[in-house]
Amino acid sequence: MQAKRMEKLESSGIRKFFELAAKMKNPINLSLGQAHFPVPKPVRDAAIAAINEGKSGYSMTAGIDALKEAALNSLKKDGLSPEAVMVTSGAEGGLMTSMLALADEDCEVLLTDPCFATYGHLVKLADSKIRRIDTYPDFRLTPEKLKNACTEKTKILLFNSPANPTGVAYTDNEIAAIAKTAKELGLQVISDEVYDKFCYDHEHVSFAKYDPSAVTIRAFSKTWGIAGWRVGYAFGPKEIIDNMIMLQQFTFICSPMPFQCAAAAAFDTDISDLIQQYRVKRDMVYDGMRHTFELNRPEGAFYAFCKPRNIDNESFIKRCIENEILVVPGSAFGEKNTHFRVSFATDDETLKRGIDLLVKLGS
Repeated sequence: MQAKRMEKLESSGIRKFFELAAKMKNPINLSLGQAHFPVPKPVRDAAIAAINEGKSGYSMTAGIDALKEAALNSLKKDGLSPEAVMVTSGAEGGLMTSMLALADEDCEVLLTDPCFATYGHLVKLADSKIRRIDTYPDFRLTPEKLKNACTEKTKILLFNSPANPTGVAYTDNEIAAIAKTAKELGLQVISDEVYDKFCYDHEHVSFAKYDPSAVTIRAFSKTWGIAGWRVGYAFGPKEIIDNMIMLQQFTFICSPMPFQCAAAAAFDTDISDLIQQYRVKRDMVYDGMRHTFELNRPEGAFYAFCKPRNIDNESFIKRCIENEILVVPGSAFGEKNTHFRVSFATDDETLKRGIDLLVKLGS
């Protein structure tokens, strides 16, 4: 016996590779979507202090004041003044509650193809319909593509920059143009900005800069290497945030209290040297693989989306598994299976071995 909604869902393609890695003796794992560096000491210390001080109970559903104030102060420095902010159980908690607050069986939700694997499942959980926007081969959403994708039932655009799995980071002009078109089309935007600090060629531009009515989701998971601590935040119109808080009250309840305290300290922790290390890793991947695979130079996040030149992608993925190197097939992110995702969130030695082996297998 199961609910009908379960028939719409299937196990994440990425999680399947986690399970596969566990069965391998010594895999080169370039499938992981989490930062590889240790948690910065000030953030660790703040978590330990909160635990030692007994801050282990429930917080208010919307989050502790110190973290909300820190988030608002950080946003203010970026020129953003949202009506409301809440603490979420990671970015996933923010994405789920925003989707459930806004989408229903009478609307369509726009997703770029490819996009983060979870998005489609969230739309299905909300009993909404998915409309995909094909962004191949440059993986960039444009006003024209947005206009062509809409129908009378299209209500929501789920936008992501910097993007997983493609590494696209939209420029100021691109965001402005997409926001203008979305407003003209009457779309409510949910903007996933979990990789906001991982921009390598220009400063991150928030969708909220041009559309204050957007619901924006950010998290500490990637930026400070605390994916398992489940702390994020969302900001936007008060009415929508209030509804998200109500939904959180009956689902996640709240983000873990001691890790909220640590996240408040994270805002004062400089990670510019870590971002520079990831910029170098980005160049390692692009320079090492561009002659064997088709790929655009990643501008943000920590992924490259690659297409084999000399072999079909399904056969290439099979070769990778046989040689115990893990990458994620493009089918996990959309309708096509022409590409694969490489994560460069690993140490340089492992990354170099992985690049060399991928080039060998793809030649």
